[in-house]
Amino acid sequence: MNEQEYRALMRTRLADYLRLREDMGDEPAREAILESYVRRQEQRMGTLIRRNSLAEGFSKVTRVFDGMGVHIEIVDVSGDGVDAAVEILTTCECQSACDDLGVNEPLTVLCELDNEAARRAFPGLKVEVLRQHVRGAHMCVFRYSRQAP
Repeated sequence: MNEQEYRALMRTRLADYLRLREDMGDEPAREAILESYVRRQEQRMGTLIRRNSLAEGFSKVTRVFDGMGVHIEIVDVSGDGVDAAVEILTTCECQSACDDLGVNEPLTVLCELDNEAARRAFPGLKVEVLRQHVRGAHMCVFRYSRQAP
């Protein structure tokens, strides 16, 4: 997938959420979307993190995201029996999708859905939002952690 295709996918995801939110409200819209997100996260992330540390697994896809115009750095912050990685993004998919659709409201829903899908797909995985561009930060920063094997 190239950058244009990725941005189109993010626009479509955000537009789908906005349409559902208008029809049924925020929480029901999120739940409706999460069904497919959980399966997708399990398929995509599972192959990366089942046999690797979080940092090793996530690092395997940074080049793929670079090709889609999303710059990601992964930092291993494991220790004391915890497998943990910090993901730093200098490209904000939420901001890009909002800009592309002309949405002035700073929405974090794309990341929130991805993060919740990861939590549901991998019980025991903790996802923390440390910084978000659409909330005024200069980058997006997420921390993923789980008990070390």
